[in-house]
Amino acid sequence: MRSQENSRDNLPDLSGRTALVTGAGRGIGRAAALMLGQCGARVVVTARTQSEIEAVAAEIRQAGGEALAAVADIGEPNAVYALFDQAGVVDILVNNAGIIGPISPVADADPSEWMGGIRINLDGVFLACRLALPGMLERGWGRIVNVSSGAARGHTAAWSAYSAAKAGVEALTTVLGIELAGTGVRANAVRPGVVDTEMQVEIRGAPEQRFGSANLDRFRGYKERGVLRPPEEPARLILWLLSPEADQLNGEVLAIDDPEVSARIGLTPRSR
Repeated sequence: MRSQENSRDNLPDLSGRTALVTGAGRGIGRAAALMLGQCGARVVVTARTQSEIEAVAAEIRQAGGEALAAVADIGEPNAVYALFDQAGVVDILVNNAGIIGPISPVADADPSEWMGGIRINLDGVFLACRLALPGMLERGWGRIVNVSSGAARGHTAAWSAYSAAKAGVEALTTVLGIELAGTGVRANAVRPGVVDTEMQVEIRGAPEQRFGSANLDRFRGYKERGVLRPPEEPARLILWLLSPEADQLNGEVLAIDDPEVSARIGLTPRSR
């Protein structure tokens, strides 16, 4: 058994727990999965690309951890049911999978693409929570961390599907906090800031006629000025929410760009 806190990284002891991380093949999900493995958790690494999740699972095993790679499309309910059957007991659920598209003004958006974004970014989060919660409630312990976005505020044109879904994720998290009071199960959400991931590459490559020149200049500027966060920083916030320090938090949305939140996990606030 590990000590209560890992002295090097201040990571919680999760020995004996099973953690399921969606969208774990790269970016924030990958970083969180690797850290969970360092904390002693058995990690179920899931995403749509077999090669990516196998690589993450192998990295966890090479470091002495236990991992299962399970392919699943979170936007497909049957795949989510099968994923939970394969995972078995889930003590910790990190809902990280998401897509940015369609990047398009509402007047021009393809309805099937728009609803597809909602299926992955919101419906999949609900279903994963729905399947994880009965076991967590029965055992009297569980942790859910939903990865949201500053886009939940709806301040960026052409992101209607993504923004609506993330706003829904935050509302879902708040409701869960109310419903789970006194159960030993906690659900919180994080806004990870602007992170150096493949999603940012996709945003910077969006068609100007759909996304707008001002938006493109803003996101390309983040990259040029070197202000994008590495995925490990929001992963640290996710792991902090699994620590005893966060036991009193339930139904909260924590933004990594909030100076108080950054200070809790030992980060310096970033200016964009």
